[in-house]
Amino acid sequence: MKSTTQTSLFIFFLCIIFYAPLPSISISLYESLCNEYNNPSRNIQLCLNILKTDPKITSATNYHDLSQHILEKAAQDSQVVFQDFQQAKKRFPNDPAINSCIKEYTDTVIQGFVDAMSSLPVEPKKSRESAIAAGFGANNCQKGFEKPEEKKVLATIHLRNNEIYFLGVIASLSIIHLI
Repeated sequence: MKSTTQTSLFIFFLCIIFYAPLPSISISLYESLCNEYNNPSRNIQLCLNILKTDPKITSATNYHDLSQHILEKAAQDSQVVFQDFQQAKKRFPNDPAINSCIKEYTDTVIQGFVDAMSSLPVEPKKSRESAIAAGFGANNCQKGFEKPEEKKVLATIHLRNNEIYFLGVIASLSIIHLI
């Protein structure tokens, strides 16, 4: 009897030891999402750099919250880029690329991210489509600045516009986990 009790206690303590959480090297959900992006590692680093600036994104523990926070960041950042384009228009009032981007942001980008946020809880597929449309809107804007005569746009606006496009792509990649 004594041997059985000792054996049972030994097994019990082994179970507790092996059940105890061990420190592990794990990556956060947003890092995992960036690693899913199938482009060169340079873009993975870009993804990490853009997303790590928002503590709500870095602390998200599920794809719904992660998607919501990415969409919020995209909507806020797209408003800032839109304002940058409006400032650039004051300097270059007749510039067709700037005017095109203002229209693209008004019609597609900002509204796309707003629609994506509102439809995320009930229709993730529609939310993903809206995020993709918003990203393509930023990409359409970018195409206007590829013409040699349009290179006068400020480099910061160009970079921020690329980030908006990228946020649309990453948001849609995150939302796909909810479908």
